[in-house]
Amino acid sequence: MCGRCRATVRNALLEVDGFASQLAREVDGFRPPSRWSRVSGSRPKPNVSPVGELLEKLTGGLLDFEDRARAWLGAGERLPGARSAVARSRAVGWLTESGRLESVLVREDLVGLVEFALSWRTVLERMVGDEPPAWTPARCSCGERRFHWDVKAGFYVCAACATHVSEREASARVEQEVAR
Repeated sequence: MCGRCRATVRNALLEVDGFASQLAREVDGFRPPSRWSRVSGSRPKPNVSPVGELLEKLTGGLLDFEDRARAWLGAGERLPGARSAVARSRAVGWLTESGRLESVLVREDLVGLVEFALSWRTVLERMVGDEPPAWTPARCSCGERRFHWDVKAGFYVCAACATHVSEREASARVEQEVAR
């Protein structure tokens, strides 16, 4: 794995932790109880929100990678505790520490960390609300490369012919052109 790939994974892991912290700050982790969720005289049990469940899944995945990496490197067990924001940040810090990430990515059964980090980065970035880039190099059917992101429309719009394409379609057009 080259230095650029390691840097990409390191940055993705750090951004995942930042985005997850941002999401956790914006929600309390629980769904509000509905008026139909309880019998009179009983206390409602709070349900975990979808964002809380998602962050729990992310933290569990990171802790799993950390545990497997620690076992392979002979680094001892991690501190026991709940799957919290602190545990998530510690796992990211431990995995991205200088020299350690390189050792982890050499191991074939731990290379899944690359896909894990990049896919979670994309998911959390969208949930935080970051918009796609203002411009894309995709070529429109009119032949121009003048797609600009329209926040109100939620699409890329060609400045030459006003064609609308989704972010996914714009990415597909770029990938097709690169493959040629």
